[in-house]
Amino acid sequence: MKRLLLVIDMVNGFVKEGALADKKINNITPNIIELIKESIKNNDDIISIQEGHNKNSKEFNSFPIHCILGTKEAELIDELKPYENNMKIIRKNSTCGFVTKEFLEYIKENENNLEEIILCGCCTDLCVMNFALPLKNYINENDLDINVKIYKNCVETYNAPTHNRDEYNEMAFKIMKQNGIMIE
Repeated sequence: MKRLLLVIDMVNGFVKEGALADKKINNITPNIIELIKESIKNNDDIISIQEGHNKNSKEFNSFPIHCILGTKEAELIDELKPYENNMKIIRKNSTCGFVTKEFLEYIKENENNLEEIILCGCCTDLCVMNFALPLKNYINENDLDINVKIYKNCVETYNAPTHNRDEYNEMAFKIMKQNGIMIE
């Protein structure tokens, strides 16, 4: 049995620059690096889910243009690049990386060998939660014995006039915990 570490959207367009970037998200990077190092040491699988949109992405009807494939915004942040060769990279064109063809193939191939899936990255109330909830539903639907875990110090969201970071983090933690996701 093994663990899977999912690093969600630690790309420049959310952490360093661009319309949706919040530099405070970078505060979780050292904690994520520790999770990555532990996963490498344990020979666990690591998947980096990275937003990478086409120029006509339908998501731009809801959010400003961001993380277009081929731009610096869609690249993994520099702090995590030393570990990139230890990660399987999966690109997504929506706020839900769970529905990507590559992840669905991975989970179907590995569902009987996994005991724990840890999610980290940003944003807690969007891409992290939008991955965690269908993942937990998939596990329940298929009667799998896989724990889904999130460490509070390894996820973060953005702050904006209509989006209070602390409030949205707490809401997301409550919703995920209510759905059986372990929040520590």
